[in-house]
Amino acid sequence: MISLGFMSKNLSTRKIAALRPREKRYTVTDGHGLTLRVHPSGVKSWCLRISYGGRVTDLSLGRWSEVSLMQARQLARRKRKELGQEPPRGYVLSDAFRLWCNLKRGRITSYMDEKRRLERYVISPLGRRQLDEITAPLVIATVRHIEAEGHQATLKRVLMRTREIMDLAVCAGFITHNPCARVSRVFAAPVVTPMPAPPWRELPRVMETMKDAPARMRVLFLFSLCSMLRPGENAKLRKSWISNNVLTIPAEEMKKDRPHRVPLTDFMQRLLAAERGLSPHPRSDFIFSSRSAGKHVSSQALAKYLHSTELRGRLVAHGMRSIARSWLADHDVPFEVAEACLSHVAGTAVSRAYQRSDYLVARTPVMARWSTFVEDCARKACMIDEILEPARLES
Repeated sequence: MISLGFMSKNLSTRKIAALRPREKRYTVTDGHGLTLRVHPSGVKSWCLRISYGGRVTDLSLGRWSEVSLMQARQLARRKRKELGQEPPRGYVLSDAFRLWCNLKRGRITSYMDEKRRLERYVISPLGRRQLDEITAPLVIATVRHIEAEGHQATLKRVLMRTREIMDLAVCAGFITHNPCARVSRVFAAPVVTPMPAPPWRELPRVMETMKDAPARMRVLFLFSLCSMLRPGENAKLRKSWISNNVLTIPAEEMKKDRPHRVPLTDFMQRLLAAERGLSPHPRSDFIFSSRSAGKHVSSQALAKYLHSTELRGRLVAHGMRSIARSWLADHDVPFEVAEACLSHVAGTAVSRAYQRSDYLVARTPVMARWSTFVEDCARKACMIDEILEPARLES
């Protein structure tokens, strides 16, 4: 057997792939006793040479590329640790985090928020730690301050995603088990507080507060109520998405990555006409244009305004969907139709595989009734006459 002594960890996947068989078996070393044997047949196998108890032993670790270079290093690290010898460095938490990023990127809507949250609370303090040194007590000590700061919901998500990262590390062969599988049981479950929203019967009082808002803010408020869309979805609406009195929002702009159609009621169309007259950029494709050309209004614009009024703590922008959903429930709208109005997914996975309608026909009269109620509340509060009258004359 011929031995080629490379420097410690001089191997790379590219170098291993370039190794060619010879008449006799030869080996290349990677450090800490880890070697790769190249057989005349072309088979390449990993071997760990260990001196233990006065004897030199060769341990087979599997074939390349069934066992990758990093996996072989991790196996060598594990074996040397078991025998009380100095282990080489192996996979760190950041390696497993990259696996998670590659898997989740483009698959979950909240990817960027989740990624930043993990980087702040887990990867920054623990990213360079060896994976087999990550323990449940270490993770608990690292994230306990999140609970102390009163961010239980954040803590829950951090622990859930950390568990996913470690599960991926197990599946990739980086580690043999997930030490964080049950860490969440140590902490109290977060208390879920629904977003504040008054009952729909109090909508006239809400209108009394909103009647003093700037005209464009009133239009955005009323259209958001009628459309039942999320704040971010309302902000990004485009005129080019409207056809035959139906607003069709592309899948990539919706939370569940499914296209959503909104029937435009008579009141909603008058609100759109009013916005065209008030817009600083009436030629923009965005329905609700920002003051800056080519941009839409901020998704937080309505939320910030509500926060500045006496509605603070009683109503947030997302809570307007709750007002609408409660009205639908109290007016005997079928569950599936009501959920479709809010672009919610209803039913089991099996039922959704068969039922693919978005209930547009059923939703159209329902949303017309809801819009009529919203308009009546707004008129009683005297918050729309001066903004809708110019739009009516223009049409």
